[in-house]
Amino acid sequence: MLTDKTNSNLIETAPSDKPKMAVRSFGFLKQFLKHLPFLIVLGLFIFWAGSYSQNVPLWETPDEPDHFAYVQYIKDTGGPPIQSFEEGKNKVVTGHHPPLYYFLGALLTSPTDSRDFSKLKPNKYFSFSNSDGGINVFDNTNEQKTMQGAVSAAHAVRWLSIAFSAGTLICIYLAGLLVFGGPSWAGGGRAPATAAAAFAGLLPQFAFLSGAINNDNAVIFFCALSLYLCMRLALFQRKPAWWEFAGLGAVIGLGMLAKYNEIVFIPQVGVAVGLLAWRLRSWKVFWQGALISGAACIAVSGWWFVRSQLLYGDPAGWSMWRSSFKSAYSDDFKWTWAALDHFWSRWFDSWWGVFGWFNVRFEPEIYSRLGWASAFLAVCSVGLILTMVIGFSWGKIRKKPLAGLAADRRMWVMGLFCGLTLTLVGISALNYAASFGDAGTQGRYLFPALPALALLVGGGLGWLIGWLRFSGLKWLAGGVSYSGLAVGVVVLVLLNQHALYNTILPAYTTPEVVIKDLPTTAIRSTETKTFWPNMYLLAYEIEPQTKVTAKPGSFKLTLYWQAQRRTEDNFVLFVHLLDGTQFVTGADGPPGFGRFQTYKWGKANIIKDERTLTLTPEAAQQIKSSSNPIRFMLGWTKSPGGERAQLENTKTEEIYIDWK
Repeated sequence: MLTDKTNSNLIETAPSDKPKMAVRSFGFLKQFLKHLPFLIVLGLFIFWAGSYSQNVPLWETPDEPDHFAYVQYIKDTGGPPIQSFEEGKNKVVTGHHPPLYYFLGALLTSPTDSRDFSKLKPNKYFSFSNSDGGINVFDNTNEQKTMQGAVSAAHAVRWLSIAFSAGTLICIYLAGLLVFGGPSWAGGGRAPATAAAAFAGLLPQFAFLSGAINNDNAVIFFCALSLYLCMRLALFQRKPAWWEFAGLGAVIGLGMLAKYNEIVFIPQVGVAVGLLAWRLRSWKVFWQGALISGAACIAVSGWWFVRSQLLYGDPAGWSMWRSSFKSAYSDDFKWTWAALDHFWSRWFDSWWGVFGWFNVRFEPEIYSRLGWASAFLAVCSVGLILTMVIGFSWGKIRKKPLAGLAADRRMWVMGLFCGLTLTLVGISALNYAASFGDAGTQGRYLFPALPALALLVGGGLGWLIGWLRFSGLKWLAGGVSYSGLAVGVVVLVLLNQHALYNTILPAYTTPEVVIKDLPTTAIRSTETKTFWPNMYLLAYEIEPQTKVTAKPGSFKLTLYWQAQRRTEDNFVLFVHLLDGTQFVTGADGPPGFGRFQTYKWGKANIIKDERTLTLTPEAAQQIKSSSNPIRFMLGWTKSPGGERAQLENTKTEEIYIDWK
């Protein structure tokens, strides 16, 4: 048994976990440096979350303007909004959420006058179904000049989110030290605990979300803290003081004031108190723990539920919420394997990384590779769980467990609470997805279970190292330990770099498609071909220049348009390659790689619009041997609306370019 008074509250640890006498003589700095790998991971997380915060345009993360509107409402009125049962009538769309995150945001930004937030304008051409109007949901054109106060305050609230998420990683690491290496702060288990924190903190979607204004960041922190405290309480060897029960209840109450996802930990507090009471053989401990923690939870958060009962007729305001989102809510969802597969696909992609308003994605091959990585981590986690079962069932194997982590009570407690968290969060997410369809199948709705999953991943990697040792590959096990952790961190860092610099920033960057002069190779149009209201075809290029040199695969058509005037209209170009009148291939979409819509054109701008078309081997052979004219048909369609743009002073809706 540990003799340190601080650690004697917890269960007896394995002999290998007992602190050495030499450790006691180390100074604070040396003890602190033992956790340097975690501090590096924490620093990397803050760097990447801060990078997302500074580089992703404001309001271009899910529901960010609505979350900030809640903060602004509290600043203006001093309290949370009262919501309407009628759809579309709420001043604050997210006003049904509990107010803790928003009160903190209002307090943080109280010195800043952010009332100019009212000047924010949506992009009226944006559509979730396509990118005809651009990737931006909101018009960010002149916000630095017209909304300086709101911009400053919004960035401050984004850093509040980062602070909450940094706290999440600290809780994951503490939980990892507790269950993998024993209760001592300087004990073992640092490698799997650091791996768990790295998996969570450097997950691109989590880092992206952490740099956004969103109350999910607050509830994920409270879920991580609740998980750690529940496991710690379950491992106590003595009766806790009343304030320890009260502290756990207060944390649950604060979590409930952050977001209702915290509710999954209310039954887990009962499990933790029950395990403690069973080990101490005391019903008194059970009832005291349940009553004190419950009372503390009610004292902290009860007022919000009383308010909802009085205003909306139920403690959670569910009837109001369902009524105010009537068009999105569904009562008639059918459970099928196809529906579950659809949910899983969207959850998986957006667990790893789907950015913006769920409209900026990795390349398909990235998700495929992440699938293999996820399968590897799942195998390691399952191996850990099986080893725990075998270790307790077969005495001989328990003496030499497969895992480098002892299959003792700490591991069982971790498995129990992580399993409960994953199950309860999964049920909640399934219910939400069934109620709100695709809008409810975002990976962030699973993030309250991220701390639990991260611990299983960290433990699973520890199991892999132990299995290598058990198999006689000690040299490989030693190399896989911290070096393997370093490789994993590097891979995640590179994934974040790709997400920010190769996926997100290009999506929001105006392409360099406005040129001063035509290249000498361009073929000038011989007649006036101006589509109303401002799209004039100045010239074009085809690579290859003749159809007889066309090969299977991709080829390029470059169009040079000149804006005749400014316009607020949005048109989408279609390009069809025709064999006579038969369609061969095409390339439709807004000009400028889909990011320089006609409403962004300035008068007299020359816009270089590259189109990539693809020929199958059969199509390439067809156009080479065809006796029909091979032509590109060009036309513009108004979006939204669908009307075809006509050539000025005519009723013609398309023009043709011959491919000789």
